[in-house]
Amino acid sequence: MLKSKVLLPSDGSSTSLKAAAYAARLMKMNKDMKLSVLVVLPGDSILVNSKNGGENIMEPLAREIQDRGREILQKTVEIFSNEGLSVDGLIDRGDPAEVILAHAERGNFDHIIMGSRGVSELRGVELGSVSHKVIHLANCRVTLVK
Repeated sequence: MLKSKVLLPSDGSSTSLKAAAYAARLMKMNKDMKLSVLVVLPGDSILVNSKNGGENIMEPLAREIQDRGREILQKTVEIFSNEGLSVDGLIDRGDPAEVILAHAERGNFDHIIMGSRGVSELRGVELGSVSHKVIHLANCRVTLVK
């Protein structure tokens, strides 16, 4: 099989976890496949720098979002580790589609595997527009999983 470098964005939704399970099956068939899980958190712009007595009043929310991102990353990585597979994991911030596309470019990924749409546990919004943007703007293969 071909060597492959795969980026797997995960938002904790059921479709992103199905995409992870699909990618794990591919990894078991292709021992040369390298995979990185990417969790994208909301950008810092939503956590405005409002001060109240010297402490940013948004800090508890920012910590909760960061903790939730780590939980999503751990839950996704566990899908692979339960199959005896090793993957990299990273968390970034910003617009999901833009961050996914930037990581795919910078990391020279040749394949993105992601859920077709889902409800993000971080945002509570449908992500169909994210997959739509990624599939049209990525310079590599994109596989959408339902």
